[in-house]
Amino acid sequence: MVRKMGAMLLVVLLSTMLLSACGTDEATSTPASGATDSGATNTNSSSNASELSGEITVWGWNVAAEGLKATVEDFNKKYPNVKVNVEDVGRLDVYDKLTAGLQGGGAGLPDVVQVESDRMDVYTSAFPDGFADLTDKAGKYKDQFDPSKWAQSEINGKIRSIPWDSGPTGLWYRTDYFEQAGVDPKSIETWDDLIAAGEKINAATGGKVKLLPVDIVADDAGFRMMTSELGVCCYFTPEGKINVTNKESVMAMTKLKEMYDKGLIANISGWDGVVGATKNGDVATVPFGVWYSGTIMDQAPDLSGKWDVMLLPAFEKGGNRAANLGGSTLAIPASSKNIDAAWAFVEHALASKEGQNIMMEKFGLWPSFIPAYEADLYSQPVAYFNNQPIWKMFADEVSKIPSATYTKDYAKGQAAIAEAQTKVLTQGMAPEQALKEAADSLANQTGREIAQ
Repeated sequence: MVRKMGAMLLVVLLSTMLLSACGTDEATSTPASGATDSGATNTNSSSNASELSGEITVWGWNVAAEGLKATVEDFNKKYPNVKVNVEDVGRLDVYDKLTAGLQGGGAGLPDVVQVESDRMDVYTSAFPDGFADLTDKAGKYKDQFDPSKWAQSEINGKIRSIPWDSGPTGLWYRTDYFEQAGVDPKSIETWDDLIAAGEKINAATGGKVKLLPVDIVADDAGFRMMTSELGVCCYFTPEGKINVTNKESVMAMTKLKEMYDKGLIANISGWDGVVGATKNGDVATVPFGVWYSGTIMDQAPDLSGKWDVMLLPAFEKGGNRAANLGGSTLAIPASSKNIDAAWAFVEHALASKEGQNIMMEKFGLWPSFIPAYEADLYSQPVAYFNNQPIWKMFADEVSKIPSATYTKDYAKGQAAIAEAQTKVLTQGMAPEQALKEAADSLANQTGREIAQ
């Protein structure tokens, strides 16, 4: 999903709004009370598609809402008596209204709602029965989804949402800048290789082109991608302990510091800053999720053929280069009066090749549903990206993404690391010290134990 890097305000807001709600405190680890319980009576229980009827409302935002709208026509060929209303509510409004609705016992909520994967544990911790239990309906699909995303939907043994798009990462890079500096992209295997390439590119362009963009004070996306790659994302252990002082996290922050100290980081502000640096030629690379492909093509059409993508560099030669950043799910509020119809829509959109691939083809929403990768489009070259078959790279990456852990305190972890990043990059603090201070801050805020 297209992510807004300036979303820290939302993260803090959502975290604050949920403080008043009670809930459990388990962590959700991905593998290699408000509304009524999901056992509520459904108005339509028929398994016969032609007999299923009613009207459902679906909330999403931006390109995601447009993607869901694109699935309705085929859905209605199978379920002609179900009317689907997809509403582009806006990201902030979705979370504001979802939180208020769950606090109010489900009042005013839609039948289906988009929730970013890393927010699911926040909601299910605060509202354990706020979303319908889809275990009986969806359990058969478990082995067909990206395992790193599925577990973010399976909370305490119950399936509370269905993974939509995954965020396998890549290093988007300018082929012309690499060529100008005499750097062979195939030579980039490690972060050290990339830093050396960045120095050459910066010199070859008279210091005008930085290596990559970072929103230093507000977003830790680079740190999250690196720790995902290293298998310690995000901020907590599977047991729920604070996990930001481990050697892998120190390695990640140290690598960011090295890039900053060498003048290779473009300090930008929010999503607009990343997009601006991309289309204005201020950076040679952008490490981001697969979903950024659509933004590059839309915002910089004149640069067709000058962008390509490779896997993220590893921390050591031969090391893991797979990571995840972003992604969303679809959940059904337990208060829905038509859970069967809502499930039928979610199943068609997310657990079918047809549903997932129409959203991929039209809007670049990368499927979590692995069978979708069998379509021809995943092996075809993409003219914009140097005429390379980039989708195959991402499809092959998905199964290699390490596990990640999320808790209801994810937002606090994100804010604490962004603060640590600021201390390291702009104030010269040692990574070890900044991460220790972040861990201490999280312990004070959450009462959690710091992992040793």
